[in-house]
Amino acid sequence: MVKVYFTRECNSNGLRKVLEKLNYKKDAKTGIKTHFGEENNDTYPNPMFIKDNLDILPKDISFIESNVLYKGRRTIREEHIKLAKEHGFGFLPIHILDGRMGEEQIEVEINKKHFKKVKLGKGIIGYDQIIVYSHFKGHIMAGFGGAIKNIGMGIASRQGKLEMHSNVSPRVKILKCIACGQCAKHCPANAITIQKKARIDSSKCIGCSMCIAVCPVDAISIPWMSVTKDELQERICEYALGVIKLKKCYFINLLMNITKECDCMDYKQKPFMDDIGILASEDPVAIDYACYELITNKLKYDPFKKYNHTSGLTQINYGEKIGLGSKDYELVVLD
Repeated sequence: MVKVYFTRECNSNGLRKVLEKLNYKKDAKTGIKTHFGEENNDTYPNPMFIKDNLDILPKDISFIESNVLYKGRRTIREEHIKLAKEHGFGFLPIHILDGRMGEEQIEVEINKKHFKKVKLGKGIIGYDQIIVYSHFKGHIMAGFGGAIKNIGMGIASRQGKLEMHSNVSPRVKILKCIACGQCAKHCPANAITIQKKARIDSSKCIGCSMCIAVCPVDAISIPWMSVTKDELQERICEYALGVIKLKKCYFINLLMNITKECDCMDYKQKPFMDDIGILASEDPVAIDYACYELITNKLKYDPFKKYNHTSGLTQINYGEKIGLGSKDYELVVLD
């Protein structure tokens, strides 16, 4: 049975309580994988909790993240780091794992149903261990997002993110395209031609999504709904498996500011329930399942299924099936 440590203290001291239960190495090069929050969002993981506990964390430590797939301030490294600093994460080095524009990646073999190999941000290879610092909240496609999504989607390269979301190549919005040629210039597969408008040859496209990053008018989009919500959750789990096969991970989930949608939303969200506490474990399935049960037991219904019309339990059950972790946990209450 997996131990999940839990405190009702929703502050820096609460984080200290659960950190002290994790067996991370103090002398190892460590990445804190978190989510810096989109511009105007304010419910991302509180960086001050980390700052207040630097004395018990490894000395060689950085915040790590990868660039996002969609267009925004977290699309390209320089602006991503700038936003992270604006949100209070600048007291530690900030490392964008997949490079300036999401082009730096490694492949990890997993041999599962959806993927034989997963594509992760190349920078992860420079770390000995990962502390995964997650805000547990809703997600429109995954039902909810916690530890599994933070590493599965969050450490994937941009090409990996597209691979999870889509079965086809990006699409050109004809009415928006100005035929500037930036997408064709930056396409590593020579899959884009410019005539009156840009055209993507899906037979050549490698799914790197560089065209999305460089388009100045947001004229290239992702076919988000080309996979089902259940399929997306399974794919996220397979990517998370690739991460834990590569590096030892320790998980912290904040059950605070629990919102209907994820921190990628570029607006302020109102939590739909009171804060519950902070959890820690060495098992991503166990900690996410414990969060889910704490919430649903308190409310007497599944808010994520109600709001997002999908069950996040798909990722829990599939994660256990492929060996990502276990639902069989013991909640160890620290206060």
